Amino acid sequence: MSVAPFVSAFEAFAKERGRDKVHALRQQAFARFRDAGFPTTKLEDWRFTNVTPIARSTLALARPTTNGVTPADVSRLGFPGSLVFVDGHYRADLSSAPVGVSLATVRDGIEFPGHEEAPAFVQLNSAFLEDGACVEVEGELAEPIHVLFIGTDSKVCHPRNLYHVKRNARAEIVETYVSLGHREHWTNAVGAVLVAENAELHHTRLQLENEAAFHTSHTRVSQARDSRYTCNTVTLGGRIVRNDHTASLNGEGGIATLNGLFLTHGTQHVDNHTWIEHRVPHCESHELYKGILDDRSSGVFSGYIHVFEDAQKTDAYQSSANLLLSDDAVVDAQPQLEIYADDVKCSHGSTTGQLSADALFYLRSRGLSETHARSLLVRAFARDVTERLTQAAARERVDRLLLERLPGGT
Repeated sequence: MSVAPFVSAFEAFAKERGRDKVHALRQQAFARFRDAGFPTTKLEDWRFTNVTPIARSTLALARPTTNGVTPADVSRLGFPGSLVFVDGHYRADLSSAPVGVSLATVRDGIEFPGHEEAPAFVQLNSAFLEDGACVEVEGELAEPIHVLFIGTDSKVCHPRNLYHVKRNARAEIVETYVSLGHREHWTNAVGAVLVAENAELHHTRLQLENEAAFHTSHTRVSQARDSRYTCNTVTLGGRIVRNDHTASLNGEGGIATLNGLFLTHGTQHVDNHTWIEHRVPHCESHELYKGILDDRSSGVFSGYIHVFEDAQKTDAYQSSANLLLSDDAVVDAQPQLEIYADDVKCSHGSTTGQLSADALFYLRSRGLSETHARSLLVRAFARDVTERLTQAAARERVDRLLLERLPGGT
């Protein structure tokens, strides 16, 4: 896959931006991307996901303009009181921040470290680094922080986000990705999450873009002593979606929880990769990922738990469950453990199957049509994840969209 179109785009972008504070980072990152190229199915981490359609797309690099987005669009697509980004660029005129939240953007001079060993899409994001949400939280917030990313037709954007929950602070962040139009566009997002000592963050990621969109994301979490981090990732949109999520437990008493739900139909493809690092003793991690696949769609779950030698008393659990609604749907699940400590409790499991014929028969014997019975069982399967969305508005929105996608859902 040729990177030539990206070379010319980067040269034009670098010339426009000049020698600002992140000039050197951009140059180094693009050189690494150019040398490595796009990942191929020959690589173990990408063998089930073909990104050729993304590499061959002719999308224009998004620039900071109004893009015709109005407050009415924000109300329709997002949540009240959101920090709004259009094609990856902050729109102060459409945004409002909760009390107690300190917001900055890359344009304000925030600097990010380089990622020498980072995947290709992270290098590409660093090369085109320009804007993103940098949120710092102190104390305990009464209201959730909503961050809304709106993608428009035929554009590619590379938002870079930093969420820092400081010592003893409590916060909830709802990060939502939507489309304004119905045509192809690409969001390549990178996020860094810092959860300080005795801090807590509930992080919800809603990927609700249109079904022509490409979405690639890489989120890296660093947790300190006695910190608690929970992320619920829901993917309902996108033509090709790849979510990478890494959590590093660096202080004793830390707890990391990663949950996910994806629903696909047509020829959609969703790939969820998680990596949890237990680096110190007395930490916990919990994972639950569920997939619902119909038509000729496909999905991937690859979960990796690494327990380092000094990480005694680790308690780690990982589960992947998938529901196939069509004989043509395909899912590949790979839960993995790598353990170098001897006093741990670690387990993983994976199941893939179809709707229970007995359960369908029972519901139909109670007067439900086959369509309604199937819809009810699918919603029950998803509820293990949807009920974990602690923010009521986000949970209601996901329930509504899930219902709309299921024929005859009531």
